[in-house]
Amino acid sequence: MQDGNGFLVVGGDSLVGASTVRALAGRGHRVIASTRRPDALSGDRVLIDFEKSETFAAPSGVDYAFVIAAATNYERCETDPMAKVINVELIPQLVASLLEQGLFVTFISTNSVFGGERPWPNEDDPHSPGIAYARQKSDGEREIRRAAEALGALDRLGVVRLTKIMDSDTPPLPTWLESWKRGETVTPFADLIFAPMSVSYVGEMLATIGEKRVPGNLHLSGAENVSYVDFAQAVARQLDVDPGLIEPTTATEKGVHIAFKPTYSGLGMTRTRELTALEPQSLHALVKDLFPAASA
Repeated sequence: MQDGNGFLVVGGDSLVGASTVRALAGRGHRVIASTRRPDALSGDRVLIDFEKSETFAAPSGVDYAFVIAAATNYERCETDPMAKVINVELIPQLVASLLEQGLFVTFISTNSVFGGERPWPNEDDPHSPGIAYARQKSDGEREIRRAAEALGALDRLGVVRLTKIMDSDTPPLPTWLESWKRGETVTPFADLIFAPMSVSYVGEMLATIGEKRVPGNLHLSGAENVSYVDFAQAVARQLDVDPGLIEPTTATEKGVHIAFKPTYSGLGMTRTRELTALEPQSLHALVKDLFPAASA
């Protein structure tokens, strides 16, 4: 068993990982982040290459780990056998090793494991993954849970599934902003549905989950299933952009193939609310997070 109450964030270079590190550090916690870049090592940054089968000893003073790591590119998961190895074998092995060392582990997963055809699936609902990435994350969850059960560590394992995460640099936002500056229209897709959250919201909510040490399945979600047209309109209102500069279209009309095109994207948070008091993020709160300096 590790001594102390520090946090390890595996995947500290990722968007969600970096936000989680900031949130934990901002609350006064000791935080060590992992990186896959040898040139980025420091006293609070350690090397973990989750694409290799390596033994990793948790840093002294750490007793909680967030594992925010995966092969996430949809096309890679469809075509590269190594992606499945990473998601279904190597990362579950890392989680099992951390559990064996006595840490509490929260593994980050995805709403896509539910397939997107059921509205608001709750934390313990059955999976129905469609695309390869979703199948691999679902299988990875199963392998991690199996390892925890074998170690008698289910009370030290949490799985947190997330919906779409955004910051101000997430496509297509930079393109939209540049177009609006030039007085040009943007063409968001009305047939692409998501339940977006800001990366700052996710980081803070994960920090709260870490402080509460809740095992089992939890969800973080946007409060509404919205189209990219709805999202563009909300951003335009926040930035005081002429709504006439939004011309809705569809991916079908544009001939754009989208690998994951759910009917429903949002996650139910019944268990999460009961155990943590956390609430989903509204679309209004999201755009305020993305553009805090703008007038609403």
